[in-house]
Amino acid sequence: MCSLDDLTAPDLVIEDARPVRFEKDITRKAMAHTARATTPYKIKVRRAGAGVSSFNNEPRYELAAYEVSRLLFPPDEQVVPAIALRSAPLAQFKAIDPGAVEAWHGTDATFYMVQCWLNGAKPHPLAIDGARFAADPAYARAISRLNVLTYLIEHKDSNLGNVMLTGEGAAVRAWAIDNGVAFDSEESDVGIFWKALRVEAVDRALADRLRALSLDELRSRLAVIAQFELVGEAWEPRAPAANFDAMRGVRRRGELLQLGLTNKEIGELERRRAKLVRRIDKGDIRLLPDAS
Repeated sequence: MCSLDDLTAPDLVIEDARPVRFEKDITRKAMAHTARATTPYKIKVRRAGAGVSSFNNEPRYELAAYEVSRLLFPPDEQVVPAIALRSAPLAQFKAIDPGAVEAWHGTDATFYMVQCWLNGAKPHPLAIDGARFAADPAYARAISRLNVLTYLIEHKDSNLGNVMLTGEGAAVRAWAIDNGVAFDSEESDVGIFWKALRVEAVDRALADRLRALSLDELRSRLAVIAQFELVGEAWEPRAPAANFDAMRGVRRRGELLQLGLTNKEIGELERRRAKLVRRIDKGDIRLLPDAS
């Protein structure tokens, strides 16, 4: 599978982009390569809408879900595939997706997300296999980690295929691959199964990490997740700077643009984290046996 470095490389080349489901689908699967990673790898490409914000197409929520996963888990144990937000001249990106639009009128620039594709992944049913959870430590660990992530981000789109499994046996992993309906979003009309905490146990390492997280750390990582500057016909990435407006998630100030979670969204995430820690400490949520 590709990496975040691959997705953010300036020389990323996207080829053979095709709709995932139907011709006008906003999501496409494509092949990509860079000078560093010359062997092509599969990615998901999803165009952003006008203003880089719309229901079920909210790049800042997708980026925030990945950042929460990175806050909780080691690099080789993520539950959200690497994802990045990129920009290109509108005319150039239309060769990949003819339905692309300007981020803002008169800029001639568009945004799109790229995410590593999970090869061989299979959808997880909209239910947790209780018998397998009790008998299979690897499955229990994978699903508990996945569900803690979906609970913390308040995942609200239980469409079959948004949660996937890869690997077999001790190598099984669970993934949340579509997280645009989360945080302060409206709920999807297909259900909100993964919004609730369904599991009754988590692994010790995750419990320890949840206890160690602070509101300051959440704000430092989630308030400004991405920053761009408009240069010509594209928004070029820049190092995050001071938050322009903690009450808004998409913030434009002239030629500068920031995306992140609002103070309210971060505060609600912290509230859910603290509630979960209290349940763990009280014994309402037990600890899974350590992996052998």
